[in-house]
Amino acid sequence: MITTDPHESSAAYVLHALPEEELREFEAHLADCGACRREVAELRDTVAALGRSTAGTPPDGLRERVLRAVATTPQEHRPRTPGPRTSGRSPARALRMALAASVAVILVCLGLAGWQHREASDARAEAQRAEDSQEHLTRVLTAPDAQLETRQLPDGATASVTFSRVENSAALAVSGLPALPANRTYEAWFMEDGTPVPAGLLTADPGRRLTLLKGSLDDAEAVALTVEPAGGSPQPTTDPLGAIPLPA
Repeated sequence: MITTDPHESSAAYVLHALPEEELREFEAHLADCGACRREVAELRDTVAALGRSTAGTPPDGLRERVLRAVATTPQEHRPRTPGPRTSGRSPARALRMALAASVAVILVCLGLAGWQHREASDARAEAQRAEDSQEHLTRVLTAPDAQLETRQLPDGATASVTFSRVENSAALAVSGLPALPANRTYEAWFMEDGTPVPAGLLTADPGRRLTLLKGSLDDAEAVALTVEPAGGSPQPTTDPLGAIPLPA
């Protein structure tokens, strides 16, 4: 038998949170109580609207967490009155607050699940890009037509370019370059008939790695290096530190 006022069960009914026996008795109560039927319809509309605004696959255990939230949300009990409730009763504000709390849990859980999924997807994509770049770099270094060109830069620095026309790519290694402040970076350029084409940024410590240049060789005649604002520039803003020719 239902031990609580059936008029307090609308929110739990809409959330499918009533035990089997209470569910049957509440549905029997609905047949005789127009006020509860209206309240159930309103709450279902609210849940449907919120559900449409947060589409997604719920994480495991979400329903149990929602039901626990509903069970622990303080509810305001009204004095019981015998017989069916009249249409002049006040709205079940506490029930709506309980429903809102449970829906908030759903939104937070779905939002967290979505964030975790995006984070995992971004990490996998980043790992795949790194792997693809490493494989590309290996192909350039081991290409049958690979060539190495080295030039001195100012202040005793050295720049070397390994390139392959077959792979249509090049890699740049430097040594002896001074460290730059956080708001500056080294940027490489492919020089095509005197026109600089962005070829990527070097790391903060470029002397410790080989950088696979972005883009293709195409008609590049040289690789140049400049100092640019952090984030790079679409066109050089300083004079080149030097240029390494790329023989045909």
